[in-house]
Amino acid sequence: MTIPDAPRPSRTRAASERFKRLAALAESAIVWEKTWPPLVAALTVAALFLAVSWLGFFSFAPRWARIGGVAAFAAGVLSALWPLANLRRPSRAATLARLDRDSGLPHRPASTIEDAPVNDSPEAAALWALHRRRAEAAAAKIAVAPPAPGLAARDVLALRFGVVLLAVAAAIIAGPERYGRVAAAFDWRGGGPPPAPARLDAWIDPPRYTGQAPILLTKLSTPGAEETVSAPQGSVVVLRGPAEIEAKVSGGLTPAASPGSAPPRDGEATAPVERRWTLQGDATLAVARDGGDASKVSIGAVLADKPTITLSEPPRPNASGSLTLSYRIQDQYGAASAEADFALPDDANGGKPHRALVGPPKMPLALPSAPHGLGDGRTTKDLADHAWAGARVAMTLKATNLAGAVGESAPTTVELPQRRFRDPLARALVEERRGLILDPDNKRDHVSRALGAMLIAPDVFDMPSGVYLGLSTARERLLKATDDAALLEVADLLWAIALHIEDGDAPDAQRDLRAAEQKLRDLLDRGASDAEIREAMKELREAAERYMRELAQNGAPLDDDMATLDSRDLENLLDKFEDTARNGARDDAEAMLDQLQNMFENMRSARRSMSPTERALRKELGELEKLLRDQQKLRDDTFRSEQQDRARRNAQRQNGQPQDDSDDSQSLQERQKELEQRLEALKRQLKELGAQGEKGFDDAQGAMGEAEGDLGQGDQDSPGQGQSGRMAGGRGGKGDAVDAQGRALQALREGLSGLQGQLQAEMGQGQGDDIGVGRDNRGPTQGQGQGGQDPLGREGPEALKGATNGLLGDTEGATERARRVLEELRRRLADPSRPTDERSYFERLLQRF
Repeated sequence: MTIPDAPRPSRTRAASERFKRLAALAESAIVWEKTWPPLVAALTVAALFLAVSWLGFFSFAPRWARIGGVAAFAAGVLSALWPLANLRRPSRAATLARLDRDSGLPHRPASTIEDAPVNDSPEAAALWALHRRRAEAAAAKIAVAPPAPGLAARDVLALRFGVVLLAVAAAIIAGPERYGRVAAAFDWRGGGPPPAPARLDAWIDPPRYTGQAPILLTKLSTPGAEETVSAPQGSVVVLRGPAEIEAKVSGGLTPAASPGSAPPRDGEATAPVERRWTLQGDATLAVARDGGDASKVSIGAVLADKPTITLSEPPRPNASGSLTLSYRIQDQYGAASAEADFALPDDANGGKPHRALVGPPKMPLALPSAPHGLGDGRTTKDLADHAWAGARVAMTLKATNLAGAVGESAPTTVELPQRRFRDPLARALVEERRGLILDPDNKRDHVSRALGAMLIAPDVFDMPSGVYLGLSTARERLLKATDDAALLEVADLLWAIALHIEDGDAPDAQRDLRAAEQKLRDLLDRGASDAEIREAMKELREAAERYMRELAQNGAPLDDDMATLDSRDLENLLDKFEDTARNGARDDAEAMLDQLQNMFENMRSARRSMSPTERALRKELGELEKLLRDQQKLRDDTFRSEQQDRARRNAQRQNGQPQDDSDDSQSLQERQKELEQRLEALKRQLKELGAQGEKGFDDAQGAMGEAEGDLGQGDQDSPGQGQSGRMAGGRGGKGDAVDAQGRALQALREGLSGLQGQLQAEMGQGQGDDIGVGRDNRGPTQGQGQGGQDPLGREGPEALKGATNGLLGDTEGATERARRVLEELRRRLADPSRPTDERSYFERLLQRF
């Protein structure tokens, strides 16, 4: 047997040093495993003591309970640490056994290194040396495992973590009183429980309209500390603490009412006192307690800016006598209210405005619907009946924000809208009444002389006896008036006479109509419910019907042929307005209401005699509109007939039946020929009346003839027909007739627009002073509304060039877009190349329209 050589000494010394380090680590792990459980137990008892202290048990417990509690927790700590008293250094055998266990190798390599052989023979020594080398090689791979105190097995419920969590929560609850509450456990002096330490709270309450949260003043409870904060003007500074705390204020802090002292808390010697100040400007608050250094807070006041209100558009007077203002309101926090103030301009001579019998009109402005009442807004107010109507005044817009600050716009000179009077005598009385009210000191004698002149020759003015007696009474009262009240009675009498001359009994109906319109405006401004809007709409409908009856009974009513706005049309307009109002589109609803007002005013103004030519032109215009409706109906019938024929032929083809070529093309062709003849007759009559020829009518007649020819060819069910067939020189059937009829409709509309322009020009010719509106006859004529509209609110020649007039005007709006959609649907339905499902969908859409 060969015995291996003995190991080299250097290798033996390196392995020995590493083994010593491993033995030291194993010894430390054993010591930690025996030390850590008692320490954790002691720390858990200490954390429980802190939790009980911070929760305030010792602050209110009697002396014996505090002593007993401290003793019990101390005993718990000592009991937990008692195992450490018997702690000894691990033996060499225990250390080697720990290394053998951590190695996980067989034959205990660490213990083998420390063993010695029993036999001293050379052969035994050699074998032992070999065994030792193998043990050292295995020991080189040993790694000491981390200490395992086994706390999870000792504390199965993990109570140690619950105690720590309780201590953290108690520390948060105690706040700055943590140290005082722990010290209370060791205060074993006699008497009751010690008083709770005095608490000082301070904060700033910003005004509610700012939407800001309270500002806490945390540094005032720390002696000698300083703090700087900013708060809105009008904020309330609150200091709550013991009465003996001294507070000094300087700057913009003024005392405010306090709610009184709060009841003392348990353990407090005195009840806390609450002191309040209102912040008006930059200020300083200093607080001193128990003779210590004063803590101070510097408060910077953020002054509230004045709101700004400006006109976003020029003031717009309406034909009905109402005034529409568009404006923009801006502010730091929000607007509370807004209004328009009117005042007479300063006199050029004296520099002071004239004295008036009646104060200026009041015009509250609706706040914008945007948040906080800021942004763009619009308000319409009926001023026609006010005594200042027609006067030139200085208008100033005012806005009040939530802080009470008032902002004003730059003064703007405007002429207040007034009701338009057709009768010259009524216009004169209204002007005299306005002069008497706005300048009674200088105009009284002038009004008296004017009334006397009217009474000299009543026949010249075609004055009824009742009006004559009324003017006589007014002049007598004016001469005998001794105070402003008597002068005001004369002014009211003049107004009543003017209304009677102009409308007879119609003012009552007109007053009810305007009241209903104003009620709707108020409901729209405040966002009323659907039930309120429905009730107000019912009143408006009744007032409108009554007003139209009054117009028909007084004066010269509109001709039946020219009165295209019948009761059904009015009902449709009111329905659209109600839908718009109930859908929440306030601006659109107000715009429609303005146009309704203008429409009624134009209808009232249109009560006059018309020339025979104008009457005949209006009659022909009505006939043309009827022709357009008949052509539209014929086109719809042609389209439906073409769809039915196509469906019938497809069914016959699928069933193998011979195709039936019978259809109603002849009937449709005859109807189309009759419409073409009617258009030819209307063109001749218009030429006889002196109307200029309209290219649209010629194009319409040509398209009608083309449609008639297509209908005479019958309906062809072949790919070569339709538009492609026409391009190849062939003629189509009903599908091509529908296209030709659509071109005829478009041409008819263009011709009607041109004819309406000629009619407006005819209405504006040869009007004298009796026809114009206003004293200087600068306004629109009686037969023409504002902005070139006709008496029914429709656009005149200028508007036909592309201008728009809102939702009700005959311009490019929702109605025109709907018409184009219908035309496109019909065009696509007439295309035979489209799939059946797609054309069925288009047909359902048309039925929905």
